[in-house]
Amino acid sequence: MSERGRRLCLLIDAGPSRFAVPATSVLEVAVPDVGGATLRGHHPLVDLSALLGGPPEQRPGTAVLLDTSPTLALRVRSVRGVQDVANCPWLHVPRRIGPSVEPAVRGLIDIAGELFLELDVEALAPGVRAPPQLKVVDPFGPPLSRALVFETGGRLLGLPLASVAQVVGLGPRFCPLVTQTAAAGVILHQQQAWPVFSLPGLLGEPISSEPLVVLTEIGSDGVGFTAARALGVVEGANLAGVATLELRRMFS
Repeated sequence: MSERGRRLCLLIDAGPSRFAVPATSVLEVAVPDVGGATLRGHHPLVDLSALLGGPPEQRPGTAVLLDTSPTLALRVRSVRGVQDVANCPWLHVPRRIGPSVEPAVRGLIDIAGELFLELDVEALAPGVRAPPQLKVVDPFGPPLSRALVFETGGRLLGLPLASVAQVVGLGPRFCPLVTQTAAAGVILHQQQAWPVFSLPGLLGEPISSEPLVVLTEIGSDGVGFTAARALGVVEGANLAGVATLELRRMFS
């Protein structure tokens, strides 16, 4: 994977996500055949987004032929090009989100401030298991006298201030997963990879796109939650009707 200190990766977009593929595993990048089902007539194309548990890829997309056993021809949304990532920060997949992406994703790469999921192409070839449906039961705790309040899925939630690290907007340092599940993605913040979840998804409710992430700390772990808006610090009677999110009950 490296030559004279270089480590080349093909950077691709698939579904809503960004991926880095070791260039030594790539045999060909091409336009799909007319009709979009095959590459050069005998390589059936498999949508990378669907392979990882997400929706079908946009047609026609771009074909990427991988040097695996058996040979795997992927359809991706687009190909950005080849990048030397030898000097780019590499991070482990956060353990709380690992079951949603492993073994297909071996790690994360920060490329000029944009977060990519690094694919393990050999793990893709035999097919990837369906990601788990993450759920929690009754994640709410006793009322608070002072809390950071945010809205998600139409619900107002309060968090103890000691548990809140920061509220940040989505951007290139956030990489969503292709699956529409409670595991929304990973965000890079202060050189740390934080798993990001959708609370409505954890409760088995519909998931909608939200522009913010509330970063929280549970012991030594960091966990983010998507949010539609942040109302700031609220006290006393103004907390009436605001549910308290009990983090330790959710992630024991």
